[in-house]
Amino acid sequence: MWLTQMNYPWLDSITASLSTLIARDRVPHALLFTGQPGVGKVALADLFARQLLCEAPEQEASPCGRCAGCLQYAAGTHPDFFRVEPEEDATVIKVDQVRELTERLSLSSHRGGYKVVLLLPADAMNINAANSLLKTLEEPSDNTVLVLVSVQPAQIPATIRSRCQKVRVEIPERKLASRWLAGQLADNQAGVYLQLAHGAPLEALRQAREDLVALRRERFQDLLGILDGTRSALKVAAAWCKDEDLQGIRWLRDWLMDLLRIRLTGQTATVRSPDLAESLAKLAPGLECRIMFSQLDRINGLLRLSASSLNRQLLTEDVLLAWAEQERSGR
Repeated sequence: MWLTQMNYPWLDSITASLSTLIARDRVPHALLFTGQPGVGKVALADLFARQLLCEAPEQEASPCGRCAGCLQYAAGTHPDFFRVEPEEDATVIKVDQVRELTERLSLSSHRGGYKVVLLLPADAMNINAANSLLKTLEEPSDNTVLVLVSVQPAQIPATIRSRCQKVRVEIPERKLASRWLAGQLADNQAGVYLQLAHGAPLEALRQAREDLVALRRERFQDLLGILDGTRSALKVAAAWCKDEDLQGIRWLRDWLMDLLRIRLTGQTATVRSPDLAESLAKLAPGLECRIMFSQLDRINGLLRLSASSLNRQLLTEDVLLAWAEQERSGR
């Protein structure tokens, strides 16, 4: 499905800029797409790859969807397209994957056009993989374009970032995002979902379709149970560590920031979790700011390590045992 058919209006200006690069034959050898989850980075990178490989582009270099290049891309069989991501059951992109990529890029294009690499998430490369990719960036072969996608670009070595043209995908304007999301949902909760997703429309849509609001409430009850001693931090961690992208830990980070706002300002108007505002307001007075600030640091460290091979359960246990310190401090 083409991006234009997906109708992500907040990406129109970036799409136009990328199309202009193609039309003027000024495509850089490497681009780095960044932005928070749910803003459309992967969809944008996918469209850009399709544009580069299309053999009969229409107006403004849009992919035609009918030529041999487009049909092969759609079928996942295009010989000049290479997608590099962590292998099944792995959390990192390994050096052998990048070395294999380098060997394939050294060959001539099968269809006589661009050779395109989509690497995501780029911050999942281990250090050896990153060093191997750097050699390709330093000496790119003709008509080769590397498209890197990352939520955490700071985790990518500066030597690689400096050789990429940055494409930052920002959170869209609130009214535009709300109008688009409302058109995708059957209920009238677009504003709530958008706020829970920190303004990212695609993340808001995912949360709505997967009914993550119910899971959020379950995770919040887990935290209350740890505080009142009715739930074990270790047992809760065993469940949380199975969350995709450590979702429970990311929610805990949001709740900690809300709790600190309430403690420091006494207000709930600006909390990022409006569906839990009342519960957070009741909880905040009994918590220590010192512990909450310390725990935020711990969570940020965990999320930086989440793409590594370290044990997710042990990392999650560390965070939730720290949360249990609030219970002990309140005795």
